[in-house]
Amino acid sequence: MYTYTGDGMETRPSVQLVDREHELSILADLLKDAAEGRSSIALMTGPTGSGKTQLMQTFCKRAEEHHATVLTAVASPAERSIPLGVMDQLFRSEALPREFRHRVGELLTEELSTSRVRDPILANQPSIAVAHGLRSILWELGRRGPVVMSIDDLQFADGPSLQMLLFLQRRTKASRTLLLLAEAPTIRSPHPVFHAELFRQPNCHKIRLEMFTRVSTHAMIRARLGPAKAMELTDAYHEASGGSPLFLSALLDDHEAAHRTLTGFHRSEPAVPDEAFRNALTGCLFLAGPAVLEVACTVAAMEAEGTSPASIAHILGRNTATVEHAIATLTATGVLRSGRFRHPAARTAVLEQVPPDRRHELHLRVATVLQNEGAPPVAVAEQLVAANRAPEGWMINVLREAARTELAAGRTETAGEYLKLALTYGTDGRQLGALIADRMRLDWRTSPLRAMRHTPWLKDAMRRGHLSGQDSALLIRSLLWHGRYAEAREALTLWEEDEARSHGFPSEELSTFHRWVGYTHPSLVAAPEAAPVPGTWAEGRQRAGGTPVLGSRACVRPVRSSGRKAINELARLLAQGPDDDTLTTTEGVLHSVGLGDGTFESLHAALLALLCADHPDKAATWSEELLKVAAQHGATCWQAVFAAVRAEAALRQGDMTTAVRHGEAALAHLSPTGWGVALGSPLATLILAHTHLGQYEQAAQYVRLPLPDVLFDSRYGLHYLHARGQFHLSRNRPGAALADFESCGRLMEEWGIDLPSLVPWRGGAAEALLTLGHGSRARLLVEEQLGHPGNNLPRARGASLRILAAASDPSDRPTLLHQAVRLLHPDVGRFELARTMSDLADAYRESGDPAQARTMADRAAGMLRSCRVATEWEQPSAVPGPVHPPEPGPVPVEEGPDGAELLTEAERRVAELAAVGATNRAIGRKLYITTSTVEQHLTRVYRKLNVSRRGDLALRLNIVPAGAESA
Repeated sequence: MYTYTGDGMETRPSVQLVDREHELSILADLLKDAAEGRSSIALMTGPTGSGKTQLMQTFCKRAEEHHATVLTAVASPAERSIPLGVMDQLFRSEALPREFRHRVGELLTEELSTSRVRDPILANQPSIAVAHGLRSILWELGRRGPVVMSIDDLQFADGPSLQMLLFLQRRTKASRTLLLLAEAPTIRSPHPVFHAELFRQPNCHKIRLEMFTRVSTHAMIRARLGPAKAMELTDAYHEASGGSPLFLSALLDDHEAAHRTLTGFHRSEPAVPDEAFRNALTGCLFLAGPAVLEVACTVAAMEAEGTSPASIAHILGRNTATVEHAIATLTATGVLRSGRFRHPAARTAVLEQVPPDRRHELHLRVATVLQNEGAPPVAVAEQLVAANRAPEGWMINVLREAARTELAAGRTETAGEYLKLALTYGTDGRQLGALIADRMRLDWRTSPLRAMRHTPWLKDAMRRGHLSGQDSALLIRSLLWHGRYAEAREALTLWEEDEARSHGFPSEELSTFHRWVGYTHPSLVAAPEAAPVPGTWAEGRQRAGGTPVLGSRACVRPVRSSGRKAINELARLLAQGPDDDTLTTTEGVLHSVGLGDGTFESLHAALLALLCADHPDKAATWSEELLKVAAQHGATCWQAVFAAVRAEAALRQGDMTTAVRHGEAALAHLSPTGWGVALGSPLATLILAHTHLGQYEQAAQYVRLPLPDVLFDSRYGLHYLHARGQFHLSRNRPGAALADFESCGRLMEEWGIDLPSLVPWRGGAAEALLTLGHGSRARLLVEEQLGHPGNNLPRARGASLRILAAASDPSDRPTLLHQAVRLLHPDVGRFELARTMSDLADAYRESGDPAQARTMADRAAGMLRSCRVATEWEQPSAVPGPVHPPEPGPVPVEEGPDGAELLTEAERRVAELAAVGATNRAIGRKLYITTSTVEQHLTRVYRKLNVSRRGDLALRLNIVPAGAESA
């Protein structure tokens, strides 16, 4: 098998004739029969691209080499209407001797000039005179040697030529002729009579060409690119070509072309199909006929949804049988597999050859049919985006629904495309309001600042009454996040008035929103006119001295949504404290509700409820899971919020380094400006964690960050005030600390969310008061905290008992601290437990029980190490009580330079605390060292600084005494 190169020489094996030896052998035998006077007919069939043309050309070349006269013709759709067009090609061949060509010319010219070819009845009937003339020529040629008449693409041949062929075959059975025909399958046979007559001939032989096997594909690549490349590329190219020799050859052409431009560059993966492949594919489809081409274009348009013949038939207005045959043809040709294109490049090439207007119209028809068949909104929306049009109202709704589906799956870019198209064609006011709200939700996931660009349109839509309750809540939440309280209050009033007009009472959505506002931005909520019904959150708030929310339960629809349960549970918990059902209810929400735009606030509320119900371990676990889901969605805002919760959970557990890590991650996901008033949450955690770690400069950096004034109109301001108070307390500024704690307390009482497990402001205030020497006031605050709702929780009660012990008589301290230790658990309050153990060690020491003191001190030190807090670092711990142990007496001093630079770091810390009036016992608790160690440090300090009493320390260290501090 060789390829003819134009100069009559055989140069290289024909790579396209791999695996065709059997067919060539059959044709060679038929040629031999013809040479011996037994004429034959060979009809080659096979899918387009299976190599029929190449096989015919190779055989004809070999026949010429065996001195056969070869007459060739190629039928064409463009010449199908020309009578005897194929016969004219066949008998005017250059291979025909000159004298025969002259005779053929006379015969055909006369026939074509007669009126019979224009008569529809006579047109397909061959002229007897012409037929006999051509028969005579074939007989004469046969005397010189065998004659091969080769006709390719027989399916496009004209009727008169086919009738002439049948006439000749019936009269030349004993001649030396071989009629070689090649035909591609069509949906319906264009020449059924011809085929019936042809197949009746006893000397007719059918030869079917099959597609390449993998072995054949390997052999072809090996012949073109060598054995190494054949090993690398066979699987990929066999799959992409579908075994089609035509497509495989084109792929190899593209591969060679791509690598010719990359000299010395070697790659094992196949090159991307390019020009040769596209040309081969489109040529194959055009030859297959208009029906096959239309079906291919429609399959390409709806590739993502698969190919239902009935759907395609509906789209094209054709019958299902025609479509099924076309799909079968495309599959046999190697274009499709299981109704889909084998290679994305094939789909692209098919769509590219369709003019844009027609392509858009096709996608629009596909969208309509898919919608009528009940296809998922995303499938319909993909077609609308491809059509770049959505002219009908139902299309806008489909695009919006599809966008929500994509958002739920985390595919924000696709959702944005759907919303953009919907907004381009949307005209209805309510529809546009809903679309803009969806666009805001999409932007909010990654940038709350960018999302605010939509507020002018949403505010206008709300004034016109075009926003749903859900979208109204979105707008108000967005305004509140950025501290725009006046606008939020106006919007909330509009929503309430609209609900009153529409229903006469608050909807479920509005009722839940009021509860959310009540604990997140309590300053926004107004008091109702009617007294609250017992058992409601409003009633609980009123009992707590705060401002009640809305009216009675009778005017509120019951909340059924699992997501809303979390908001309601947190609101109830903040007013009344947790109960036995809190954990079950909250975790039930977390188990049953997936993360999405409509559930984010509910899940956040559930995590906060776990924290306030003294389950930081569970809050940590759930926030970790939600962080993963938020990352999968690419929602950086969600990641920031859940990281802040995770940081607070770690802080409550006592894991300070984890709290810092997640707190910093929260600020990395969103800038301080992007956080809005919610910035108070991660800042509070970072200030407290760094303070507990003794990293005061880092804590001070967060304290110095500029904050919006409206921060203190939100719950986030409470956390921040408490954290800043603790920082001031640790830096020996009890007056400033007390101011922050009392400000926090006033707001919590005013807002009716005075829950110690949320923010234990009384405990902090009591510590500050003790430092300032107001023991009685401190004790009253702690006792009030112990009697408050929610203080039965182990962590909150244990912390309260620790502070109460500091404000109590020394003889009562061991009992109170022992109770606190029994209450506290490492999983939910490791750091608080360590502080309490340290205080208990001091209490044992002062009560004359050094053995228990050492044991408890060791346990406290180990607990601190597990908190990743160095025991020698200064900590915000229990504060001085009313009893002062004796101070060490003066000792002889050594000569040396003056100043704090003479002291070690440990000595300096002890000296500074002593200078501001802290007792030895208080210093020991604060620095987590024993009282005897404090005394040893002070002895060395007195000696180095050449002082004999505490009163001189402040002057030598340049420290302002506690009594001089302004509160």
